Amino acid sequence: MSLTCTTLSMADIEGSPDSTRSLKRRRFSRPPSSDPLPLLTTALDFSDGLSRGTIHKTFWFPDGDFVLEIEQRLLKVHRKRLLCSAVFADMLSLPQPPPAELDRVDGCPSVALFGDALADWEVVLRWIYQNAEILAQGQGVTFDTLASTLRISTKYDIPDLREWGVKQLKARWPVDAVNMRAHALPHAAEAITLAHECQVPEILPSAFYALSVQKFHGCGDGGRSHLVLSPLDLRRLLAGREALQDALVRIIIDPLTEPNCYSNDSCRQCTPFRSEYWRKKLTPDAKAPWNTWLIRELEIMQDDEAFMDTLCTDCRHAHATTVRWRLGKLRGSLSTYFQL
Repeated sequence: MSLTCTTLSMADIEGSPDSTRSLKRRRFSRPPSSDPLPLLTTALDFSDGLSRGTIHKTFWFPDGDFVLEIEQRLLKVHRKRLLCSAVFADMLSLPQPPPAELDRVDGCPSVALFGDALADWEVVLRWIYQNAEILAQGQGVTFDTLASTLRISTKYDIPDLREWGVKQLKARWPVDAVNMRAHALPHAAEAITLAHECQVPEILPSAFYALSVQKFHGCGDGGRSHLVLSPLDLRRLLAGREALQDALVRIIIDPLTEPNCYSNDSCRQCTPFRSEYWRKKLTPDAKAPWNTWLIRELEIMQDDEAFMDTLCTDCRHAHATTVRWRLGKLRGSLSTYFQL
């Protein structure tokens, strides 16, 4: 059976929750609605299924027609709002049993979402009802918010929200690790687990690399990897760290020897300067919160015109060629290093 997803327009999201408007594709560029979410104002019949949980103060709409039961909390929402999910759209399109056979809460059909986190659904419902500001925050979005959107949008097939979440995930842990920046260091271990859970394997090399450069004895993600990663991923992390360390040590021991690099010769005058430069740049700093960030250092060295101006023409070309060759080799080897 094929599933289709109808996405709510901004017109459906703004204003009264029970308004009926035509359905069209949501546009993320529109600002969030400033209207506050309605609060509970009507009397409740606690004999009608309400004893099964506690009413959610924000997501209990008096005119709602569908109840979600999540972690013993009751959320009364509008079924039309759930049509952005292909799973709910398909479920709600099926013929319904007689009213007497329906599981009801406060007179409305209900469904218990076992295994889901209430915090995840709170994020997604804010997006559904208000086109929440998370969509415009970019890198300002917290990892917890990003994880919530991806878990629910993946499980319940919400294409627009998943597309946004994947884009944000790749902005932090890009497919090409050369484009990775310092904001990739926090939550790198959690990102690995999330990538497996939500089928975003493209970020794994960068996420593993971001975790591998952090020191385990520090207070960063490196020191708590064993609490987050699976045994298999922990083994991958250790294997990748060892491979990166081996590559770094080889360069520091003999900076000007690189097998298969066709142009790494150096004149007698420039040789000591080139060797000293490589060792100074790549020797780990004991006081830094991370180990040598080899990809970043090579990227910086590639554009170090001040140093290259001190070399003769031939050695300048040899130096630039060696940096590019080592950077390209490292970029192409990350997946192998981490056994992905």
